[in-house]
Amino acid sequence: MPAPTTLRTKRFAVYGASLAGTLASAVPAAAVDEDFRIWENVTTIARLGSIDPSLKKWRLWLESQGRFRDDGAIADQALGRAGVGYALSDNASVWLGYAHIATFPEAAKTQHENRIWQQVLLTDKATFGDLTSRTRLEQRFIQNVNPVEWRLRQFMRFSHPLWENAPLSLVLWDEVFVRLNSTTPSTRFGFDQNRGFAGLGYTFSEKARVEIGYMNQLIQSRVVSRREQKFDHRINHILSVSLFLNL
Repeated sequence: MPAPTTLRTKRFAVYGASLAGTLASAVPAAAVDEDFRIWENVTTIARLGSIDPSLKKWRLWLESQGRFRDDGAIADQALGRAGVGYALSDNASVWLGYAHIATFPEAAKTQHENRIWQQVLLTDKATFGDLTSRTRLEQRFIQNVNPVEWRLRQFMRFSHPLWENAPLSLVLWDEVFVRLNSTTPSTRFGFDQNRGFAGLGYTFSEKARVEIGYMNQLIQSRVVSRREQKFDHRINHILSVSLFLNL
């Protein structure tokens, strides 16, 4: 019988092949609009067993983000996310949580979104690097948008030390977003966006890691009328700075 690690690695390979096929069909011929942005992120995952041994399989997720548009000069969005997770094994956990997103349009009032999310998080240490898969389902309660939008997000991450036992690592990840239903006004189901990242990670200790690099965000909107179906695209070039804490 194949070893559990080998089976997990094969699953990740299948996920990666599926993801590559999705991206190949989703990328447009040309972008309509582009911008340079800065995104800042702090994510903390706390093991509740340190509080009470009976809670050793339970986890707490706390995340905050600040996003800045127009060459990083203007506040674009603020995001807060919290969740509770349960470890099924050393390599798998399930999560349930809530998020609030405030968007600051240039010539309109702040728009608010409340979001409920569920996810499955898988990790694997292969001979060629560390792998992470995150499958997240979201229910988005967006101001002035009906009905509730359901969105699926598939995230795949790879990291590898630049040399043996190095604190500095190469980090690559990609995340595909797919709308599962249509909403009003004029947002259709299907491919929503893709985020791809390439950068470096520095591990300070088992409890703290920082990742800095370039993120490419492709956003697609689809408007359908009686006569035609039109796609609009935006590409954002993002300097991404993230701090991860494991407590």
